[in-house]
Amino acid sequence: MHITFENITKIPGYIKAEYQDDLTSHYIEFELNTPLIVRDDLIALSLATLCGAKYQSIKMELTVSEITKTYIETFTKAKLDIKLNNYSMVITKSKNNHVLNFSGGFDSMAALPFLPNNSSLVSMDFGGSFTREMQMIHKFNSHTVKTNILETDFRKNSWLFMTIASILYKDYLDTSYNVFGSIINAAFMQNSNFINKFSTPYLIQGANMTNIPYTLSLSEIGTIKIGCQSYPELMDDSLKSLANPKEEKRFRKQLLLEIEIERSGLDINLTDTLEKPYKQYFNWGDSFLVDHLAFYIMKYRDYDTASLTIKNIPEEAYKLSQELNLNFYDRYYTDVLKYIPKVFRSSYVSKMGELGILPFEENDWKEYRQVIQYLSNFYAVK
Repeated sequence: MHITFENITKIPGYIKAEYQDDLTSHYIEFELNTPLIVRDDLIALSLATLCGAKYQSIKMELTVSEITKTYIETFTKAKLDIKLNNYSMVITKSKNNHVLNFSGGFDSMAALPFLPNNSSLVSMDFGGSFTREMQMIHKFNSHTVKTNILETDFRKNSWLFMTIASILYKDYLDTSYNVFGSIINAAFMQNSNFINKFSTPYLIQGANMTNIPYTLSLSEIGTIKIGCQSYPELMDDSLKSLANPKEEKRFRKQLLLEIEIERSGLDINLTDTLEKPYKQYFNWGDSFLVDHLAFYIMKYRDYDTASLTIKNIPEEAYKLSQELNLNFYDRYYTDVLKYIPKVFRSSYVSKMGELGILPFEENDWKEYRQVIQYLSNFYAVK
């Protein structure tokens, strides 16, 4: 497979590239809400995020540094046909500038309290069904990139298209540290070594940025707890931004939010009642993450509520949920601390304490392993 990006338009606040591969021809465009002229290297890195490892050769009508070409070829595993200049990597003037990739949902909101003063937010505007996100994004004065990616097949090639706003704004915001609202997920819980493989995505490195995993120590319950403490007046708006009513994700997020409101006695009003999902989306054993959260839901609601989205929950799972404290669900996983730069680590731990988020303690580790051990009867766990 080969792809060519050609006839590239570069004017303040707008980039457009026509493309043609073995299957189709169309165009990709990026509209920034700040009238910037973006450097070719950053445009090339952004286009590379769309390619993933799909193509054997790529051509871009751009002029970039040798190091940018190397990063792109290493990431895409493709031969890149592109003009070269004599420039080296652009040096970041600031040592501490943070940029958060912000979607308005609970997880990205939970990263906000850990950002240093004068940090910036960037967001992708995908249009379509994702328009609901923009109301929350605009509340935070985020730098946005509007794009037609959803009209193409590029989103299937790599998740890194989510980083395009961070890459395109890199020079303007003089970014040193890139931040995602990534949380503990199934890959981590199924493989205890997953966190030890944490690294900055290769094309983010190519833009001379480093990732900081501020929220990777948290579960969904932990990020909701931080959101409730930090932005209680926005939790209802954030909930509406992240999914439509009756979708599984919306039901799960709203249910977990309602449990947190009840557990902590919070004065947070939700305008929408909790609507049952359209169907039971999963059988027990289909989704590690969903089954893992079911323990918490059964603990603080009941078996029937967890069964609204999961069929055939074993009785043994319900019994275990009642026997354990399950405090670890809203505490933070301390192994992540080694990936927080030392200059920010003490303030990170201090902020966790202020927000009422405690670190895993001995009994938390014990119960965490009990739950994972039980789930190993249904999933491969390392």
